[in-house]
Amino acid sequence: MANGKIIFYGTSAICIPFLNNLIKNFKIELIITQPDKKGGRKNKIIIPPVKLFAIENKIDYIQPEKLNKNVEEIISKLSPDIAIVIAYGQLIPKNIYQIPEFDTINVHFSLLPKYRGAAPVQRAIENGETKTGISIFSISKKMDAGQIWYKENFIIEPDDTTQILWDKLSNFTTPILTSTISNIFNGIIIKEKQNHLDATYAPPIEKSEGEINWNMSANTIYNKLRAFFPWPGIFFRMNNKKFKITEAEVVSIEHSLDIGKIVQLDKSGLYISCVNRSVLRIKTFQPEGKKPMTPHSYSIGNKISSNLD
Repeated sequence: MANGKIIFYGTSAICIPFLNNLIKNFKIELIITQPDKKGGRKNKIIIPPVKLFAIENKIDYIQPEKLNKNVEEIISKLSPDIAIVIAYGQLIPKNIYQIPEFDTINVHFSLLPKYRGAAPVQRAIENGETKTGISIFSISKKMDAGQIWYKENFIIEPDDTTQILWDKLSNFTTPILTSTISNIFNGIIIKEKQNHLDATYAPPIEKSEGEINWNMSANTIYNKLRAFFPWPGIFFRMNNKKFKITEAEVVSIEHSLDIGKIVQLDKSGLYISCVNRSVLRIKTFQPEGKKPMTPHSYSIGNKISSNLD
C-alpha cells in the first residue's frame, strides 16, 4: 500500500502550482532540480524557482549536474512510491526512472503522440492549432514515448500566447495530476500504449527563429508572435536597425503592394504587406536599445522606410 512518498524532478516556474498541490496530498521526500546558473545582461546567478520552493517549504533538494550513480543511491535509499517529472530539462536514465515502486511519470502539454519534445506549446501555437491537451505518461527510454496514464483535450484560444497557455494548462492539470497519482496507487487506471506512427515532434526554439520573413502570411507571422512570447520574441530590420514586435494583429486592407512594403502608417499602427496581400498591423514595437512604443510615435523623430529589410 502506497504511503504517498514522492520524488519530484523540475526546474522552471511552471512547476510551482503542481508542487503547491502535491504537498497538500502527498509527502515529497526529495526535489531534484538543475544547478544554479549565470545569465541575463549582468550575468547574475539565476536560482531555479523549484529550488526556491524547496527552501521555502523545507523540502530536501539536490542539484546534480548529471543523474549519476550517486543520485541513484540517494533515491534508492528513500524508496519512493512514485516520481514526477515536469519541465526538468534533463533525460532520466533507465536505472533511475525504474526505482520508484509504482512509476516515474511525466506531465506533457500536448496530446501525445503529437508534439513530442521540448516545445509542444510553442510549436502548437506557431502551427495555428486550435486544440492541444495534456498527457500524463510513463517515462521510457525514448523521448515522450511511454505509455499514457491519462490525457485530455484543451482548447487554444485565438489570442493565446505561450505564456498564457502555459498558465492555463498548468492550472488545468494541477488537480488532474493529483487524482491520477491517487488512481495509480489504488490500481483503478491502466496505461495505454501510444501509436508511434502518429508521432510528431516539437523541437526546441532557437533564438534565430524570431526573425521575420515577410514571405509568410500575416496570420503565420501573428502565430509566431504568440508562440514566441515570452521568448525569443519576433523581430524585423529596418534601416539596418532591429525592431522587436510587441503587439500586432492581422487586418484586411485592399492593396497592390509587393511583399515587405509598408501599406500605411498612422496612429493605429504600421501596416505591412505579406504573402497573398495579407496585412499585419504592428501596433507597438521596440526599437533596438529603446522601450516599446507605437510606430507612429517612433516616426515623429525617425525615418520610416517604405521597404523593410
